[in-house]
Parts: sequence; structure tokens; C-alpha cells
Amino acid sequence: MRWITALNLHQWADTIQARTAFPELVADLIRATVTSIADFRFPNGDKGQVRGFDGELDALGVGPYVPDEKSIWEFGVTDASSSKATSDYEKRTLQVDEATRKLTTFVFSSPRVWDNPKEKLSDWISAKRDLGQWKDVRYIDGAMFEDWLFACPAVAARWARNVLKVMPSTGARSTEEFWHEFATRFAPTLAEDVLLAGREEQAKELLRGLSGGAERPAYSADSPDEVLAFAIAAIRKAEPATRFFFEARTLVVDTEDAARSLDGRTDLIFLPRGQARGLAGFLARSAPTIISAGADEKRTNHVLLNRPSSSALGRAFVAMGLTEEEGYAIARRCGRSLAILARQRPSGTAVTPEWMDSADALLPALFAGAWEAARSADQSVLRTLAFDREYEAVEAPLRKLAKLQDPPVDRLGDVWTMRSSVDAFVNLGHLIGPEHLKQFAAVAKTVFSFIPPTPSADDLFEAPSERQLSHSSWLREGIMTMLLHMAVLHEQADFSIPGSNPQRFVDDIVKGLPGLSSDHRLIASLEQNLALLAEAAPIPFLDALECLLEGDASAIRPLFDEQKGFITPRTYHTGLLWALETLAWDPCLLSRVALCLARLAEIDPGGSISNRPINSLREIFLTWKPHTDAPHKTRVAVLTQIIQKVPAIAWPLLTKLLPQFHDTSNPTARPKLREFDAEREEKLTYRLVWETQSAVVMLALAHVGHDVDRWSTLIRAFGNFRPEVFEETCIRLSRVFADTSGSLRDDIWDTLRKEANRHHAFPDAEWALGAAQLSRIDALVEEYRPNDPSLENTWLFDEWLPTVAKSFATESDPWAEIESARLNALREIVAQGGVSAIVTLLNRVKLPHQVVGAIQALRLSQDLSIELVRMTLASSEQLDFVVAALVADGLSRYGDEFIETLRCVVDDLKLDPTRVANMLMGLPENGDTWALVETFGEDANTSYWTRKQPVEVRGDKEVLLRAFDNYEAKGRPISAMHVASRRLPDVPTGWLIRLLDSGTREINASGKSVDTMTQYVVEQVFKELESRDDVEPIDVGRREFAYLPCLDQRKRPLVLHRLLAEQPTLFMEAICVVYKPSDEDAAQLTESEQRVAIASYELLSGIGVVPGQNGDDIDEAALLKWCEEVRRLAAEAKRSDVTDSRIGHLLAHAPASKIDFAWPHEAVRSAIELFASDELENGLMIERYNMRGVYTKAVGEGGTQERALATQSLEWAKAMPEFPRAAALMRRIAVGWTRDAEREDLQAAQRLLRD
Repeated sequence: MRWITALNLHQWADTIQARTAFPELVADLIRATVTSIADFRFPNGDKGQVRGFDGELDALGVGPYVPDEKSIWEFGVTDASSSKATSDYEKRTLQVDEATRKLTTFVFSSPRVWDNPKEKLSDWISAKRDLGQWKDVRYIDGAMFEDWLFACPAVAARWARNVLKVMPSTGARSTEEFWHEFATRFAPTLAEDVLLAGREEQAKELLRGLSGGAERPAYSADSPDEVLAFAIAAIRKAEPATRFFFEARTLVVDTEDAARSLDGRTDLIFLPRGQARGLAGFLARSAPTIISAGADEKRTNHVLLNRPSSSALGRAFVAMGLTEEEGYAIARRCGRSLAILARQRPSGTAVTPEWMDSADALLPALFAGAWEAARSADQSVLRTLAFDREYEAVEAPLRKLAKLQDPPVDRLGDVWTMRSSVDAFVNLGHLIGPEHLKQFAAVAKTVFSFIPPTPSADDLFEAPSERQLSHSSWLREGIMTMLLHMAVLHEQADFSIPGSNPQRFVDDIVKGLPGLSSDHRLIASLEQNLALLAEAAPIPFLDALECLLEGDASAIRPLFDEQKGFITPRTYHTGLLWALETLAWDPCLLSRVALCLARLAEIDPGGSISNRPINSLREIFLTWKPHTDAPHKTRVAVLTQIIQKVPAIAWPLLTKLLPQFHDTSNPTARPKLREFDAEREEKLTYRLVWETQSAVVMLALAHVGHDVDRWSTLIRAFGNFRPEVFEETCIRLSRVFADTSGSLRDDIWDTLRKEANRHHAFPDAEWALGAAQLSRIDALVEEYRPNDPSLENTWLFDEWLPTVAKSFATESDPWAEIESARLNALREIVAQGGVSAIVTLLNRVKLPHQVVGAIQALRLSQDLSIELVRMTLASSEQLDFVVAALVADGLSRYGDEFIETLRCVVDDLKLDPTRVANMLMGLPENGDTWALVETFGEDANTSYWTRKQPVEVRGDKEVLLRAFDNYEAKGRPISAMHVASRRLPDVPTGWLIRLLDSGTREINASGKSVDTMTQYVVEQVFKELESRDDVEPIDVGRREFAYLPCLDQRKRPLVLHRLLAEQPTLFMEAICVVYKPSDEDAAQLTESEQRVAIASYELLSGIGVVPGQNGDDIDEAALLKWCEEVRRLAAEAKRSDVTDSRIGHLLAHAPASKIDFAWPHEAVRSAIELFASDELENGLMIERYNMRGVYTKAVGEGGTQERALATQSLEWAKAMPEFPRAAALMRRIAVGWTRDAEREDLQAAQRLLRD
């Protein structure tokens, strides 16, 4: 799209405006081209004629127009640009010192095409470069600017319309053009503040995302244009540098043709609208693309733009110049919706939609909202809403309306949907009469009363997608949305009900749903629509829920039952949480909502899904980001109330609300349309946050009691407490120390000591306590310090890396401080209590193995070492691993004398063989150790080899084989294989075969699945065998068959796969094991036969090598010979069809041709032509589809990938005209991919409408 030509620029250069505006054009082009700018100065406008360089730039260069690093720019717009270029060059050369010039590029720019008959542009540039006076010299003339503008369409569109006054081609516009059109639809013209009201944080997030390269930020509002207007308003209200950067790159794309022409442009930001929205995924492959959706387009992962409060919107109108009274009145009347405002306050260009003349035909669609045309239940609803007309008569006029330029309805596949239900209701609501409401009420009760029957065990299975048991989710959400419109937008739509009011009408429908207050199954069936239902009728919804929660709440408890899902478990309580989160924004309803959530949290059994009632309560009452409009005093009062009424959830909730240094928050569901009657808007100041946090801490102190775990939670959090509640916490803590004793007091003191150490270790951290507060804690620690050294020092061994006060305060190695502290503590413990105190410590600490190093550092005498071993053995079998380390240390220091004394300990304690084996597990893995183990008796030796971990054996081959013998003798050949895998070259082939054979028996006997480490070891053993010449391939293949489940992740072909591709008889043996003869019924297989059949099927499915294949080439004669023999054997075995299918499956893995690079190889093409088998071709085609494997798609991408695959197949077909049947097969594959692409396109378009 060349919106600005060199001729346009030449004509513009004659204007006075060009002299001051041309630098701005160059600046915009640079900003649109370069992503990294260090220095930027291009005066323009009234500052365009200042002294100094016309432009200065330091940036990461992007060819061909922006030089790398530093450059100075000079401009000329007159006819004498060539002479000015020479003059400027000479002048700047004299002014700039040589050292700077060597690092700087000189650039001269002119909107005029170079026109000097005496000298060519290239000659001028070459002459200047040859002088070597600058790093580089460039000249950019009008022809080059035409190309540069073509490369920057966002800049070109804006300058073409606003400056050069050249109308751009249709299909794409600048942000300025779109904003002007959008804002002037309204009277008065909208300001950006209106679009950003209540959305300031979302605007900042959008800009951050675009700056960070977000691929496809997705938003939804009442209309797609509102999303684009919001994005543009966010850009226009940004800081000038940010605004100019984004405006230079952002383009509004209207048509599919324009979108396709922009394919591959990575330097732009796209805002697709209209037809181009269907190609949003296509555009997003190349550059950031903002996805937009309307109000009733159900969105996947879209961020719903906040609907501003009436006060926020009113303030925006006042900022536009309206009076306060008028601004707030407009905000209330339009229902905080710009779609409604456009109809209420048009500028004069807005017209009544042409579909208003077809109101009668639209009313049934308006009531339904959306539906599936192919679903009979949905058709029945439309017939009822149309006063029993035939469905075809209802749909016929809608097909015409869907083709209007501004259609009220859309059809995607079988789905009909209102384009903007808000707009349609506002325009058609006044036409709704009692006769319509009667039909609508009946339909709503029918649709929302349906409870899917629970299938019995004997019912035939149906996949969820195949069930036609109820109305579609489209219709259910559409009708529920209509209820919400009636309840909230009735004033804007001039919709009224004689003798009643719209809210009461909606309430009566909801109250009339049978089972809403008594049957959890109805709540489950309404799960996806509960938030809409609650917003439409808050009081009836809460009344019904409170009935279900009465007593022990058994009526609603099954809602939390988890059912197995395809990927994650399925549960039906999340919709209920979204509904309550929606209502929690209303200060008047907060108390009821919170109490319902508290009761739900009380009965919640927990589960794998993180969306739980307790977490919803946490988000609602979060002190620094409450998800309710209630003021802080109300929040504290309600929080106090619910923990009093439901004490079971008090502590879990309060711990989630305690102040933290680092905290996170997740958004909750918000009302879509309803604006609850909030009190005066309360700004969340630091004072309010601190007051609320202090209230939470005081509530926690009231519930902590003498519970050790609760005090530990508070102690770990009190670094974030305000001073007054910190002091109160210390006072309460002192009372607890005074009132308690024993382990309760010691455990609380230990936690306090650890927290004090943490703050001492990081005194400069932002979260660290101040000196006064830390002194207060130190005083408590010192006052209540235990007298027992082992109690006092337990904390050193409770963590792998304990916080020693000085260990992290300096840059020295923290381990040295920790090890020193541990050793000193152990010395103190031994000095006061002897080695028995060490045993007490071992039984008390959380990580007793951390004590071992300190014990070894003590260098105890042999007698004390033996005594410590004795006492530890007598203390607990759980400490045998500590004894093993002590025995290894004792043997290394005192030798055989230590072992002989140890034997006396074993005899004295009458240790059983298992514990004797445990005691010896820490000794080195060598022959001397095994000989020593044997001296403790056969039972101990058996236990040793039965229970020890297979670690690397050091020593000669004889020692290694001795280990194999011992493991195998104890029925552990797999463990021997683990040991062998570390020294495979040293293991004889016979031993590897022997271990594989005995390993299968061990695996089968265990009845357990093989762990991943063993799978790796088995694969390494087979890999080693493949490299050896002293074993036959068939012997390796037989064992591969036995280990197939362990080799399913192997990337290299198995030996057995190669054998199947070489020996037709072996291939047919596998076929016959898996498939029955064509003229026989399936036989009943034994369990053993089933296992063999499954393994054989996996073997056939895993073949990835073609007969005759060598690398990327195939011996055609060998392939055809193999296929002919297999097909002959198949005919004899009466398995011809299935064998042909498996041959096709195998041929699908062939390489491409090395001649024309098309797939498949010529040898496979010849096989297809020779055998002319439909079964073979179908098998090949199915496997080609399946070989695609797992793939990912971007939101809204559609069938782009499938179309590329189809195109590839068609190109392959064209490459093989001498193989007509193979070419036809490629075209059939292309047809399949095209069909998949069309399905993906439809599903993507429907997903854009889904929530």
C-alpha cells in the first residue's frame, strides 16, 4: 500500500509547511523502524529552524536507512537540495573534530528526488565516502522516502491524511484516523478520558505488554470498536515519547486484503477490525496484534475491560467540558455503556440501524441471544419465542439480516448469535409486550430447570460432544444475558412491564426455578451461567443458596466432588464461586455473600483445583487490594462477623490475610452490567491499608491461643506488622512464655530464635526489622532461653542452610559460619550432657543427617565413638543411617579394632540382621567391605545385598562381576544392571544378556511399572549391545521385544525394527499375533496372550525404518521384494487387507526424494503404483496425519497450519507426474488437510465468540 509517492513528497516540498514538518516525518520513520534508541533529537515545527545539527541520533541501526550508532542528520526541501547537501557536508566537516567524525555517520535527507544532471546520486555518495572524513555518508532522497514510507504504513497512513492530505488506500488506517472517526460519532466529541475511565490500570498493563512484545493481547467490551478505541486512547494519553513511538508503529486494519498484504511485517502493531478480525491470528504470527471482541462474543482468555462506575464516567464527561449535573446524568442514562451512548448521543452521523425495520423478525433472536441451529432443543425454544412458527420461518429473515453492512446477527457454522445484544436490547426493548414476556418466562424456566440425567453403569457410553440431551450452552448463556439486560438496562431501553417492574419480573423467573434452593444438581447444571444469574437476580440467588447451606449443608456438599477429567479433574463449584465473587462487589450484599463463602469453605473437602471458597474470601478481604467496593470499616466488620459465626475457617482465612512483604493477588469475577449502589468511593490510602492490616493481626491474636503452629505463623509474619500491633504481639507472646512450659514453650521459643536470626543476618534488607523492634525480640529470646543446650541449638540442625546471624551479613562463605556454629553447639552439648546429649539432639532435630558432619568434626575417641554408636542404635531404628556414617568414620580412623568392638555392641544389643546391614551401608563399595559384611553372618549378608542401593563399584572386573553375582543371587538383576550401566565397557556380553533375561523375571514378579531411571539404564544396555560384534541381532531383538515398554521413548530404531524391515516372515508373525484372519471371529485370549498381542502392536506401531532404507535413500528393488513377499504371506494367512494397511503405515515414515525433494521417495511412489492398494494408501494417509503429533495454536489462528500442510502436499503432487496414483494420493492428503483447515477456521471464529 503505497499511500505516499515520491511525486507527493516532491509537491509537498514546495509548501512552507514542509520546511518545519519534514524533520518530524523523518523522526516518525526512525521511531517506527528502530527498537533501541540511546539518543534522539530532531527539532521540528516552530523549533525546526534552530541552530545546530538538524537531527542527532544514537541507535541500533536498521538498514537500509537508519545507520548504526551515532549519526547527524541535515535536511533540505528546496530545489537546490543537492548543492545544500554539499554545503552542509563541508560545514559540518569543519565544525566536528576528526575523532568524533570517525564514529559518526553523516546523513542528508530531502523529500525531493535527486535531480542533478551533472552528477549522479551514487557518484556524490561515493565521492564523499572516498574522502574518509566520516564513518559513513548517506543521502536519502524522495524515491528512497517513498520506499521507507511503504515499509512504515502506520506513519504513511497518518501523514497521508493529516499532513500531505493524500487519502490513503482503503483497508488500513492510522490511529489518528480511527480515533477521529470514532470520537466524532458522539455529541459532544469523546475525549480519551471516557475510554479510560475505570480502566487506567488496564491501559498501563496494555502499554507494558506492547512494550514487552506481547503477541496478542486480547480484550472485550460492548463492541470490538470500543476495544480498539480503548487501545488507541491508552496510546494517545501516554507520555509523549511512548505515544509517538507507538503511533508510528500502530495500524488499524479493516479488510482481509489489507491484512494479507501486511503478512510478515514484524515492525508494526496491528488493530484488526471488521473483516480483518477473522485474520487476527494470521497477523499475530508476525507482530503484536490486539484481539477485540464484543459484549456477547464469548471470549477465550480475553480481558474484559472494566465497565466504569457512573461516578468515574461522569468525571470523564465533566473533564470534556460538560457541567457536573449533565455529565453524571449522561453516565447514569447510558448504563455506563458506550454502545448505548452512541445511540443516545449521536453526533448526527450516527443513524438508526437499518435492521430496526425488521424488529418482529429479530425479537425471537433477541430473547434467545445465541443458539445452535442444528440442535432440536434450541429450535424448539426459538419456535416458542416466535409464537409456534416453524423454525425455518424464524431463521429465514435472519439470513437476510446477517448480510447487512451493519448486521444485528452473525452466523458461524451452526451457531447464530446477536452481534451486540446490548445495542439490540436498547433499540428493541420498547417493543417487548406482555405476550412476549409470557413466552420468554416459560422458555427460561424450561431451559434453566433442566438437570442432565446421571448415566447408569449399563447405559451405552456417549462422548459429551455427542450428547443431545439439553439446550446448547450458547442458548443458555444468551437467555441468561437477556435476563440481565432486562434487570439492569430497562431504563435505557425504555422497557417496562405493566403492574410490575423488570427487576421483579426477573426475580420471579429465578425464584420459580424448581430445585434452585434444594437440589445441588441444578446448581451444577447452571455452573457456567451462575454469575450472570446472580447479577441478574441477586436476592433470589442468595436466598436459594442460603437454603442449601442450612444445617450441615449436606444438600450442597456433593458440588465439591471431583470427577476425572481429560487433563484436569472436573468439579462443579467454581461457577458458584464466580457468582458470589460478582455479588461481593456490592457493599450491601457483602455480609451475606461472605457468610455463604465461609459456610462453603467450612464444608469444602479440598482438592487439586486451586479455586476454593477460602481463596475467594481471601481475595475479597485482601487488605491492599480488596475485591469489593465496601469501605474498610465495613470489610473489617464483616470479616469479624464471619469468623465468629464460622470459627472453623477463622484461622485459615486470617493467615491468608496477614500482611506479607511479597504478596500476590488474583482478580475475581466482576459484574458485567450492574452497578451496585456503593457508598462514597473510598480511596485506598496507606492509612486505610495499615488500619485494615492491624485489624487482621488483632483478630489473629484473638485466635492464636497456645497453639505452636499458629504462633509460628504469627512470628514469621510480624516483621510486616505496624509498630502498635507488633508491640501487642510481643506482649501476648511474653504472656504465653510465662503461662506455658515444656515442649510447647520450647517450640515457640525456637521459632522466635530463628526469626530473630533471620533479621540479624540480613540487617540491610527492606523487610528487616528496625533496631528497636529487633532489640525487643532479642530481649524475649534471652529472657526465655532454655537451660538445655540441645534445646537451645536445635534450630541449627532443622534446616539445610540455617540462618546464622553473621553467615549472610558478609560476603564470606556462609557454610564456614554454619559449620562453625554447629560444631561449637555440639561441643557445648557434649560438655554439659556427654554423648547421650548428642543422641537426644538426633532424636529432636528435623534433619539429623546435618548433625553427622559436626560429630565427625568433634574427633571423638574410639571409646566415645563406640558409645555413641551403641546409644544411637538403642535409641531408634530411624537413626540407623546416622550409625552407618559413624561406623564408616570409625573404621577409617581406628581400623579393625573399631570393628571388633562394634561386634560386641551388636551382640550386646542383639541386633537383628536387617539393622546390622543398615549399620554397614555406609562403608566403601569394594571387595573388602563385602568380605567384612560376610563376617557378620549369612542373614546380615543377605539383608545387605537385598536392601542396599546400587552404586558404582570401584575395583577391577573381578570385583564388578562379584557384585553382579551377589545382586543376582538376591533376585536383584535390575540393580546389577544399574551398577553395570556405569561401567558398560567392562561388562562381558554374556553378562549383559544374562542380566536382561533375569531382569524381565524380576519386573514381572514385582507387578510394578518400571521407573524412568531403569528405563534409561535398559536403553543404555541395548545401545552397548548394538555396538558389539559378539552377539547376533536376533538375540538382541528378542530381548528388545521383552523390554518394549521400557524402550517406548527411544529415538533410535530398535534392532528388532530393522529385523522386521528385513525379514518378511518375522513381520508377518507380528501381524498374526495382533490381527485375526479375515474369515474368523475374534478368539478369547489369555492374559499372557493379551500381553504379547499388545507388545506386538506397539512393535508394529513403532517401526520408523522402511525396508531397503539406508539413511535418506531407499533400495527400490529391496523394498518391492519385501512388500511382495509380505503380501504373499498375508494372503496365505488370510490377513491381506490389514497387512496392506500396516505396510502403508510403515511407508509413511519413508524419507523424501533426494532428486526433487518431494515426499515420498521414488521407491515408495513405485510401490504405490505397483500394488494399487486402497488399504495400503489409506494406511499411509492415516499415519501421515498421525505423524503430525502434538501441535500448538495461537488464539484465533484458525487453519493456517493445516492450509500450509495442504499446500505442501499439492506441491509434492505436482512434482511426480510420472507417478499418477502417488500424485492422486498426495492430493487426497491435501483435501484432508484443507477440510481440517476449514474446521479450524470455523472453531477459531466460534471461539472468538465464546467466553
